[in-house]
Amino acid sequence: MSVLRWGRSAYETDAALAAERAGAERLGLDWRLHASITEPPLADARALVVTSKVRVDEAILERFRGNLVLTTTSGYDHIDVAACAARGVRVARSPLARRDPVVEWSLGALLGLTHQLPWFLREAREGRWARDALPARRPRGLHGARVAVVGLGVIGRRMREVLEALGAVVLGVDPVGGDTELGDALAVADAVTLHCALSSTSHGLIGEAELARLQPHAVVVNSSRGRVLDVDAAVRALEAGRLAGLAVDVFPTEPWPRLAEGARDPAVWFTPHGAGYTEGLGERVAQEVNATLAAWLAGHALPHPVPAPCYLRSA
Repeated sequence: MSVLRWGRSAYETDAALAAERAGAERLGLDWRLHASITEPPLADARALVVTSKVRVDEAILERFRGNLVLTTTSGYDHIDVAACAARGVRVARSPLARRDPVVEWSLGALLGLTHQLPWFLREAREGRWARDALPARRPRGLHGARVAVVGLGVIGRRMREVLEALGAVVLGVDPVGGDTELGDALAVADAVTLHCALSSTSHGLIGEAELARLQPHAVVVNSSRGRVLDVDAAVRALEAGRLAGLAVDVFPTEPWPRLAEGARDPAVWFTPHGAGYTEGLGERVAQEVNATLAAWLAGHALPHPVPAPCYLRSA
């Protein structure tokens, strides 16, 4: 059986792709790489492994005769899941490879912003010893803080575990396994961290109205999908004193054209869609791809299947 690997990400070394190939061949699969995002011959492929740069739409599915589409990423908005379901094509994703790095990035942002590190670092850079300002600045930290975790999938669940281990009170927002509604969570949250996938109902999930519900000392962190958060509205809220901190790794348009404009305030942290990247990512992706291919080949449940669209799917 033939597996077509369509696309190659910048972080994927020759060694990582060789490991993916070797794992597939141990399963008895014919693995071949088409590194370009231009369309390859599809008719012989029974499984299609794609990166986020490859859009799997109706036109592609018309020429694909297999029954598995697997993305090397956690997000899957580059795949027409409904069209796949209509054709009996299973869809799976690879969230474990990036889970812990994303959680660490999000945790670092939450810790830095709730401890008011941007303000204190600016004071230090300008030569001021700001210890006397501590009571007035009221750094909060995470112990005892109410943190809204929006999306309780693979990454969101681990985020919840880590936050609870630090003594935070987690407000979980998710149609499956959640314990509160989004509006109720925003009204009382000291911090919000986003971990939901992009869908028709999560698009623009946090906009002007939702940001207005937050307390002025709250911070917002987004490492999920760019179009879940209105970045410009969040920056405006911070500049108006209605938000205390903002950390964003994913943007509605990438590269984000207003990086410098948004980052004028030290309490705005922008990074270039790299939260999930740490050394060895390519090897972790290869392991996860091969685990999914093994389950597919054996007729078992896929480790991380993508279900048909619904209200809010978690990352």
